[in-house]
Amino acid sequence: MLQKNFLNRIATRARYIIVLSFLIFSGCAQKDPVITEQVAPDIYRIKAFRSNIYLIVGKTLALVDAGMPGDGAEVIKAISTLGRDPKEVSHILITHGHIDHIGSLAFLKRATGARVIAGAPEIDYIQGKKKPWQMARDGFSGKLFKIILFFAETFVFTYEPTAIDQVCSGEEVIDYNGGVTVVATPGHSSGSVSYYLPDKHILFTGDALSGEPHAKLPPRASCADYQQALASVKKIASLQFNICCFGHGKPVVKGADTLVKKLVVDSP
Repeated sequence: MLQKNFLNRIATRARYIIVLSFLIFSGCAQKDPVITEQVAPDIYRIKAFRSNIYLIVGKTLALVDAGMPGDGAEVIKAISTLGRDPKEVSHILITHGHIDHIGSLAFLKRATGARVIAGAPEIDYIQGKKKPWQMARDGFSGKLFKIILFFAETFVFTYEPTAIDQVCSGEEVIDYNGGVTVVATPGHSSGSVSYYLPDKHILFTGDALSGEPHAKLPPRASCADYQQALASVKKIASLQFNICCFGHGKPVVKGADTLVKKLVVDSP
């Protein structure tokens, strides 16, 4: 039985890596159209090639994450389609420094003039002292995935380093639209943060949780430290929020905190 469970885990991780590799290498050649949908009043999901980018609408605009290299022009177009000027974007809130969340950051910063905010451990990756693929990955499958990312980031697309305007350590409040609380949620990466809108009961988790194909724990192969990632999920479960916006997959728009609490109960 133990051997069977072990083999099943290996097979699951292998499928994850194979599917993600296919998406990286084949998808860069031909992208699906960007989809924009309203998640809640003043909150929009911009579904780009490999990840979600969220638009928060207030007196000014804010973006959560910046997608893959090449997504930037479509994000600007999506903002304009909603009848807003991209120059209204005052903040770009980065959840972590993986390429599918910072790939178009330099483009979007230039196009909007926005301030970039990110967690302290992500600085070297975002500002170009280290490559995004060099970020730690947990276990054998994570190391294999890291090799795949090396080839993707070396031969398929390139990342343009971007200056960070505000470094956050977690738990501070960003002065935007009544206050955005930074929640340190390390594990997926060492500096992963989530962004919490307590007045709207909305949480943006980045990849601290996954929404593909449904709400679930982050895949081990995608994490720098899986046990730390599980601890962050427990931390998320202590918050009160109705809507949960993931870095990948569809947001949960009702009873999200209850769902996350169940994930914690069912976690290994």
